[in-house]
Amino acid sequence: MENKQDASKPLMSIGWIIATDERDKAVLSTYRQAHHYLQQTLEGQFPQFQWEMPFICDRRHTQYGALEPLPLLEFGVQEKLSHHWDYALVLVSNELVPRYRPTTFGVPSSALEVAIMSSARLDPQQQSEQLAALALHMFGHVWGLEHADSGPMAVPEEAASLCITPFSPEQQVEIVDRLEEVADARLEEQSHRLGHFAFYWRTFWADPRGIVEDVWGYAPWKMPLHMERLTAAAAVSILVLLLAAEAWEVGVNVSTINLLLGVGVATIGATLFLFFGQHLGDIARHVGWREQLVRTRIVVFSTLLFGMGALWGMLFLISFITTLYIPQFVLSGWVDVPIDTFTLLRYAAFLATVGVIAGALGGNLEEEDQIKATLFYDEET
Repeated sequence: MENKQDASKPLMSIGWIIATDERDKAVLSTYRQAHHYLQQTLEGQFPQFQWEMPFICDRRHTQYGALEPLPLLEFGVQEKLSHHWDYALVLVSNELVPRYRPTTFGVPSSALEVAIMSSARLDPQQQSEQLAALALHMFGHVWGLEHADSGPMAVPEEAASLCITPFSPEQQVEIVDRLEEVADARLEEQSHRLGHFAFYWRTFWADPRGIVEDVWGYAPWKMPLHMERLTAAAAVSILVLLLAAEAWEVGVNVSTINLLLGVGVATIGATLFLFFGQHLGDIARHVGWREQLVRTRIVVFSTLLFGMGALWGMLFLISFITTLYIPQFVLSGWVDVPIDTFTLLRYAAFLATVGVIAGALGGNLEEEDQIKATLFYDEET
């Protein structure tokens, strides 16, 4: 669909990529019709932007067998960055392999600014409209919206519930705010004048609110619940140290200043260990510096950092409550300092700090794709 260029409107580009070897003309026509519906809907709801939606057939996957969403997300990032799009949508005719649900229509990722969709479970007679409606739901998540009872953000439990509806006025305001931030000039054209740290600094301050919203949307406080090996390693370590006299002797004698310093160093160090150990920043590395790529790394690192902070808080609370049940006469035989509430709080902080370090070691035993899915998936729709 050709559009006249309007230099007065900010340009928003969404790449629409067919990633399966689909050669049926009727199916491709349906995909193009869905592409047209989506562009028409966005132009109607957000006329203050100029919408550009390239349609590309890549044919990298056969039509047979279920596909993992994560490699498709990473492929979408690669295409988005290489073509300088703002967003990318990867469409396949295959089933998608779910991690958290029995089945899934697609996976949006606000961190990567990419969405994956499958047409496998859609009604062939209504497929073009259902695909466009599903795309609106996907990009609603990418743009920071939460689920609603009606409209594009209603949870599509079945294909029949997918129909093209407008975003509510409140949702439109949120989307416009996000798109205006995205439409600002990218920083990569200045990168030759910026050092490595300066480029990251400028990228963060180009859209600080959007980055904070993305991190908040990933609910990092829930991360310990999704990373079983990390949490198990941390929990085992504090259970052992709770009943070790030598650990009590060390923990209660650590100064408050050193303890606070240790909390910060352990949390940041554990985050760095996981971030680089699990290659979480290695997305489309060979495309050079891009603000979008750097922004994604900032979001992922920040989410992981707050997740490790949440792990520390959880371990601290568990440790403190558990110490209250250890008899005083037992503790008096282990340590030569008075046992009061402040002493127990300090020891709980010591245990939580050691637990975070153990958790980072256990986290590197996690399947790399599991950690990436935890950090990159907004949901399985």
